[in-house]
Amino acid sequence: MPSPSSYSSRRVARDFLRRLREVYKLVAAAELSDAWLGSDVLIVGHGVSPSSRRGQPVLLSNGMYLNAELTLRAYRGPVPRLETVRATYSYQAGNLPHDRRPVFSYQFDRETRFPHSRCHLHVYASPTGYAQDRAFSRLHLPTRRITLEQIVWHLIQEHGVQPRRPDWHQALWRHETRFRDTQRTQPWPYAPPFPLPHPT
Repeated sequence: MPSPSSYSSRRVARDFLRRLREVYKLVAAAELSDAWLGSDVLIVGHGVSPSSRRGQPVLLSNGMYLNAELTLRAYRGPVPRLETVRATYSYQAGNLPHDRRPVFSYQFDRETRFPHSRCHLHVYASPTGYAQDRAFSRLHLPTRRITLEQIVWHLIQEHGVQPRRPDWHQALWRHETRFRDTQRTQPWPYAPPFPLPHPT
């Protein structure tokens, strides 16, 4: 039988998913699916299920694709809430399902270990003159926390994706503001981005 915390987590999840779906639908003519793994872990993405935990890319108005995948878990504290364990937003090119190539991929992984940053970007291109042992696309370029709202804004403003409703700007701002308000009570903005050095 699910614990009381599971029930409260699911109530919180309904509100979170409603907001996340509204943001996603600003650029994607598809639904975000969700599936609970056990009682306290939720995965979100187009086409996800308990057996298929990976999201599927969705066609955008500019002929490119967006794949959004999130893993959330119930936060065990006095106030029920969900915390993001992992988020990946991948912008992809290609006409065939087996031949889609990422252009960039933003990842947040709460459990990433040094030397990689919890928030990082993969860029699938290589600068002229780059000659290192590791492919440029394999580098974890450090960033700050990026929300789906910021990714959607970027796609509309710089990639020519047509918003699917006229009040898209207000909708994005409303959801981004709510996210920032909830983060003010969290230690995240001030948490060390990498481990502190050992005393010498």
